[in-house]
Amino acid sequence: MLGFRLIAVVVLLFLGSACTVERKQPQLKGQDVRVTFIHTSDIHSRLFPYHFVPGYIEQQKGLKLGEGPYGGIARIGHIVREERARAARSIWLDSGDCFQGAPVFNLYRGEAEFRALTELGLDGAVIGNHEFDLGSNNLYEQMVNWAGFPLLAANYYFEDPSEPTKPKLREVVEPFRLYDLDGVKIAVIGMANQSSLTSIVEGGNSLGIRPLSDAETVKRYVGLLRPVADLVVLVSHLGLDEDEGLAESEVDDENEQLPLDGVDLVLGGHLHIVLDPPKILRVDEHEHPTILVHSGAFAKYVGRLDTVVRMGEDNSNPAKRSYFTGFTYQAIPVTCGKRARPTDPCPNPSDADTLALLQPYALELNQILDLDGVFAYINTKGQGAESKIQRSHPSGGDSQLGNLVARAMQSRPGVDADFALTNSLGIRSDFEQGPLDLEALYNVFPFENSITIMFLSGVEVIEMLNFVARKSSDRGCRTQAQVAGISFKMICGRNPRAEEIYLGENCRKEDGSIDTTACVPLLENGLYRVAVNDYIAGGGSGFTVLKRNTSKQNTGIALRAALMDYIRQLPSCPPDLVDASSGENKTVLAKHGNIACLDETIEPHDARILPSLE
Repeated sequence: MLGFRLIAVVVLLFLGSACTVERKQPQLKGQDVRVTFIHTSDIHSRLFPYHFVPGYIEQQKGLKLGEGPYGGIARIGHIVREERARAARSIWLDSGDCFQGAPVFNLYRGEAEFRALTELGLDGAVIGNHEFDLGSNNLYEQMVNWAGFPLLAANYYFEDPSEPTKPKLREVVEPFRLYDLDGVKIAVIGMANQSSLTSIVEGGNSLGIRPLSDAETVKRYVGLLRPVADLVVLVSHLGLDEDEGLAESEVDDENEQLPLDGVDLVLGGHLHIVLDPPKILRVDEHEHPTILVHSGAFAKYVGRLDTVVRMGEDNSNPAKRSYFTGFTYQAIPVTCGKRARPTDPCPNPSDADTLALLQPYALELNQILDLDGVFAYINTKGQGAESKIQRSHPSGGDSQLGNLVARAMQSRPGVDADFALTNSLGIRSDFEQGPLDLEALYNVFPFENSITIMFLSGVEVIEMLNFVARKSSDRGCRTQAQVAGISFKMICGRNPRAEEIYLGENCRKEDGSIDTTACVPLLENGLYRVAVNDYIAGGGSGFTVLKRNTSKQNTGIALRAALMDYIRQLPSCPPDLVDASSGENKTVLAKHGNIACLDETIEPHDARILPSLE
């Protein structure tokens, strides 16, 4: 309780200091005041514009075809500065995961992300799970050196490291921050991710963090801050279900205070979705709403929430406190803009200061990595979603890209495993039709994962696949693993499990039965050489059966390199194949040289993972 009393003293000091400000505070009680919230989330190191084909929902939300490249922090910066210039009172908050997802993070470890956001005037951010990808020490160093905005996390207790020379995150991470927007006082509480925290620790990343109850944390800080704030905002990286769960009572006493009592706004992230329109989570007995906003990911959108606040007479009184009387929301797409020709410059402007800040990083990146070097061509014949090599299949089972990744792991010289398995969420994007370059591989594999070899007994394999079935069942029976060299039926429902486990290739017939002439059943007393990625080998994503295994050996071979080498050995493109993406009517051979072609027939979805509802 000592720490909480100290926080209360900080709040009192804030109130005392507010009285000494020379500029006279406006008298706003009883008035309707407009406050604008700028919201970003899950930027994932997309500091530079990048190419992808927007899906149907993204197109409906303003990411138009032909207006790429998309994203980029300098474009975000121009949008933020422009929108804030139009608002008398505004605040920009970010819902975490600005780290990890592009080569700039792999090389500079978060420095560029924090510098750019500081340059643009970010007011505050919650810590996301990917901020810990390179460990607590790296996060501390990047914060101390480059972050000019507060990082918030009220629901983490940071353990004091045993060695005095170790950095102490609890000295630089704040549970909340108070802001004064020309007389409107806003309390912002950080709710950091819990669902991925266990997997990060299991993955070998010792964080020195003890998670605290989300509901108890919210009630505790709202109780402290509500009397001194006109608005209470949660900036959250919990995820949509957890954000919504704070609005539900999990106690027997119906009179007990709900976690979101006294909360006006939740700005959420983690699941990369856009809530448009925002959701009203609840309306209390005094007709005060709690609004939930999610504004997407990968620098695709900037969220703008314009609110009207009825300024209350007494914020310590639930019936007389300030509250929202109305709001409008816009997810502003971050695009290049409409051009007559693909080679024309982008009409949508970027922030000049941020471009200047990032230029040295861009130059060095291109010197170290040939991100634009084309090594293969995606030559699919379909339209829409079928024009891509997808990381997930509509059936919920194995996908072509997942099969390719697992095959590249299994067949890599020196690995030569009986089968391979990798987690689906480690594969982060699709292969779009057209030239395939190194940047696209970084989009698929932003993490520096490598291949690990281990020997598993048949019993351990069954335990591992049963875990995959349980995890997948909780996610709509969509497989959370991708495999090569093994086939199984994934039973979802009350008793999730794996059945019909066979080793070999093309095990599943068209009628769904197993071809026993092509494949052999898994034996419980058998011993199998298995290739997995180093993250799940260390227990990441809950693979504790792999963490316990003592035979594992990290090959040091990056998944990204294994997949590139596997694709490079595929047959070359036909000499008359035209590169339709260039707009120059040139053949792939003339444009890119003699490179491999990858179409929908190579490692296609073949029901090697067959979802089945019990």
